[in-house]
Amino acid sequence: MSKKQIILLLLTALGTLTFLACGGSSSTDSSTSGDTSEITYTIPAKSSYSIVDTGQTKTYNATLEISAPAAGEAFYGQDAQFSGVQPSYSKSSDGLTVKDNVTGLTWQQSHSSSQVYWTEAKAVPATLNAQNYGGYSDWRLPTIKELYSLWNGSSGWPYIDSNYFTINYTSEMELSHAIFWSSTKYTGLLESTVEPETGAEIAFGVNFGTGHIKAYAISTGPRHLARCVRGDIYGVNNFKNNSDGTITDQATGLMWAQADSGSGMDWEHALAFAQTKNAATYLGHNDWRLPNSKELQNIVDYTRSPGATDSTKVGPAIDPLFSSTGITNEAGTADYPWYWTNTTAKVNANAANDAAWYVAFGRAVGFDGKDLHGAGAIRFDDKVQGASGGESRYLNFVRLVRNAQ
Repeated sequence: MSKKQIILLLLTALGTLTFLACGGSSSTDSSTSGDTSEITYTIPAKSSYSIVDTGQTKTYNATLEISAPAAGEAFYGQDAQFSGVQPSYSKSSDGLTVKDNVTGLTWQQSHSSSQVYWTEAKAVPATLNAQNYGGYSDWRLPTIKELYSLWNGSSGWPYIDSNYFTINYTSEMELSHAIFWSSTKYTGLLESTVEPETGAEIAFGVNFGTGHIKAYAISTGPRHLARCVRGDIYGVNNFKNNSDGTITDQATGLMWAQADSGSGMDWEHALAFAQTKNAATYLGHNDWRLPNSKELQNIVDYTRSPGATDSTKVGPAIDPLFSSTGITNEAGTADYPWYWTNTTAKVNANAANDAAWYVAFGRAVGFDGKDLHGAGAIRFDDKVQGASGGESRYLNFVRLVRNAQ
């Protein structure tokens, strides 16, 4: 398909996301809760889609693997206890591409041969398109939601299915730098004094070694890798306010609690919070749970952040239909919470699973309390205070979810 043909494609009722590809004129589109990246051409967004399951199959207490808890028991409600749509891939006969049979996206099997800055990553699809790589000429840099759809937590380190996707490393240290650029640019600037690039523009990437989503300086500091994608844009929400305290995402079929927990708690009590709400038939339902990391990341609105340079986009990184409790962060700044997922984590390849993933809908702060990784980042905290012996916020908030269909 030619670039001209792509430009002429009709937009879906949901609108389109913008992304980085072969260059061209720039404009903006604020109609969706997706990316804020430079526009070059537009393609339809999928009107409905499944969130690919995380692949976790084991359950844990604060530190150790345990038998799956029953409803009513401590630590019930973990990721492994809910089966989603399992990952499914098909590799092309020439080995150059991998089709994700769940999302419909086609990916490079390998990745860029060298690490590059974000602006250089923008040129990678143009090179592939000129080569008609894999028989296609519509490659692009993936959005952060598309890139994270490849995340696989079945074992971790790496957090991607290496049976289908190349990820080169010879040591845990090298693996911890397996960072891939997305097209999603952060709406704010790097605030933290921990990094020398304070005030720099930053863009999101997925570390498929450690499992994190973080934002990185786009033109200073370390360079990162690029893996391109093609296909209808994946990950555009279609929220409906049910006017009963719930919001349904008509794109995914998930129903969300409009309000959050209102206070922070450790991971064990976060799981128990869901059980308590179910016992009380909260908002008319008794099958609430903590979302897994991919479900919760899916409702991040990457056009919004507490430090957005566009004043109309200042706030938590979530659609304004949702309510979010305000907090004061470690720097004494007005901010918004981090939210627990039911997905467990380990701080290194050989560690116990004494941490769990959270999604930052407020600033993802560093030790100085300043925004270091961007609202919309995904990191892990100790499940309970001091579990790993490191510093951790560990008292995070909860936003409940259930399957609406």
